[in-house]
Amino acid sequence: MQSYNFEPACWSADKNGLDNINECPLGLLSFDGQNAPELNILRGHLVSESVPTESGGNAFALDFNRKAVFGYSNDNKYYVLRDIHGTNAIPFSQTFIQQKLQGESIIVANQRIDYNPSISELTVDLSGFSEWIDTHFFRESNNLTEDGAQELKFSYCSKEPQNILLYKNNNDFEVHAKHFAKRLGGYNTLHEFSFKETWRLNFRMLDSEGMPLNDVLNNLFEPFERLLAFCMGFPGNIEEITFTGVNPAVQGQYFDRYIPGEEDEVGRLAVNMPLPYPEISNRFQDIADNWMNATGDAQTACRTAAALLGKWDKAIDVMFSLCAQSFEATSRVGENLSELSDEEFERRKTCVLETINNKTIHNWAELKLKYANFVSAGELANRLWTRLGDFANYVVPNKKLFLRQHRESRNTYTHMREPNNDNFLTGSDLYWHARAVQVLQYGAVLLYLGFQPTEILSIFQKHNFMTSFISKAQDIYAQVEQQDDDAK
Repeated sequence: MQSYNFEPACWSADKNGLDNINECPLGLLSFDGQNAPELNILRGHLVSESVPTESGGNAFALDFNRKAVFGYSNDNKYYVLRDIHGTNAIPFSQTFIQQKLQGESIIVANQRIDYNPSISELTVDLSGFSEWIDTHFFRESNNLTEDGAQELKFSYCSKEPQNILLYKNNNDFEVHAKHFAKRLGGYNTLHEFSFKETWRLNFRMLDSEGMPLNDVLNNLFEPFERLLAFCMGFPGNIEEITFTGVNPAVQGQYFDRYIPGEEDEVGRLAVNMPLPYPEISNRFQDIADNWMNATGDAQTACRTAAALLGKWDKAIDVMFSLCAQSFEATSRVGENLSELSDEEFERRKTCVLETINNKTIHNWAELKLKYANFVSAGELANRLWTRLGDFANYVVPNKKLFLRQHRESRNTYTHMREPNNDNFLTGSDLYWHARAVQVLQYGAVLLYLGFQPTEILSIFQKHNFMTSFISKAQDIYAQVEQQDDDAK
């Protein structure tokens, strides 16, 4: 998220304390977009908390935590620093005369506002979103006139653009692509001007009472932003978040530490978007429905598929473990995880236990059998492979070896034990295997979202999506398959 320069403000530990502005200490709020927001009280302190003791006195804790503190700035804006913590201002200590506080997020509004206000609208400036929408109203033409002169024209009609309804959730909220246009420059001595069209992600609450800001951020924006990352093939960078209160006169901004997304490489990455909006617009309502309402393993699979599209800046064994866990979660989606029905399992267990007379062995066997009625991870992986059809075999020509290597490497890295055989992977072999798992898992999430197996391969091929990962997997496992054939 972008850094922001805040004006000096008077601060109070209570929202109503701003009524007595002359008694509020002056503080400087700072946020660089990456680290926790900080509030530096220049003179005096803001929070000094004590609790009564059994002896009738007061005791001061060294540290404190509060939901929020409130500020009023020089430019007539109201600040809320949320979920704060810091060193308590104890009398005669340094913090009593100058105190520093840290928070998790910031609200800036044009009116006095609560810690978690109800809002009617949330708008997000997200890099890559305009490229994903891929609809333009600004037109440029370069023609030759009848007398051979060059005629360059720019045109834009402000009445033409219409916001796009992307998704509607019953009667709770709608998600729109909101159109913006901005013109700079014009009639100056050099006659220079610039014009920019952009689309912003917009959430509208349909209930007249709105929805609390935290609920909108956690339950609507964050999962939908992951869906967009999945469709775009990369995570966008959150540039700005603004909101409108239930009272339309209330306008504000929200600042938080979000994981940075793509900024400089958006133009290059947009060429290979796997699911651009114009190609899926007629089915996006159903796609978003499946994604937003996912629970359990399906939710884990969707979230991880989006997360894996970000930068792989962790050790390769960590990234592989994340891929493996995501692959396992995806393989459980829609599956009956019990090998037998409860009745049949109990019948068979009883048959086994009735044959054991030794009490110690009987108790041991009963404990072992108690949790034995489940389908193995290997079997679930095979079933998922079957569901993926030709796509899985296209990505990895040698299924048997791939799944053997996957199982051994997964168990070794997960349980941090010594490898049991030669199927254990390290270094570049582990990296390319993890990337192949990522491709398969992405395809499996497409299945969950309603795409047919025959569609999945064409999505990757048409947009050259993850091409290098697929080519490397084909090369590695095709060579091994050929070696196996030669050995026969």
